[in-house]
Amino acid sequence: MSKIVKKTFSVILAFLPPIIWATFIYYLSAQRVLPSLYLNTWDFLFKKSAHIIVYGILYLLLLHSFNSTTNLKNNARWLLPLVLAIAYATFDEFHQTTVPGRTGTLRDIGFDFLGCNLVLMRKFGYI
Repeated sequence: MSKIVKKTFSVILAFLPPIIWATFIYYLSAQRVLPSLYLNTWDFLFKKSAHIIVYGILYLLLLHSFNSTTNLKNNARWLLPLVLAIAYATFDEFHQTTVPGRTGTLRDIGFDFLGCNLVLMRKFGYI
């Protein structure tokens, strides 16, 4: 196998996990009704915790993919995956506005951003 084919294959393999995870997020967003706990406070906590966890995982996967396949320097190593995760969160919220019974909110993007930042803070040893 040539070097170019090997490199291309390794990049595809590295980015496959975040692509699969983003597809899973899209699938969840396309559901008309998500499971509910029927108690407003608990339902809110459950759904917002899900945002934090799901996007924290997406950011972690993107971070690993970029760091294992590129030579990004300094801030770009963590910033580019963060920008992509938040861009996807924004797309996801817009997508939800097209699904009957669902709404997209800026607040949810904030919870997604929080999930990404918690992973980032953990990576740098702040938590």
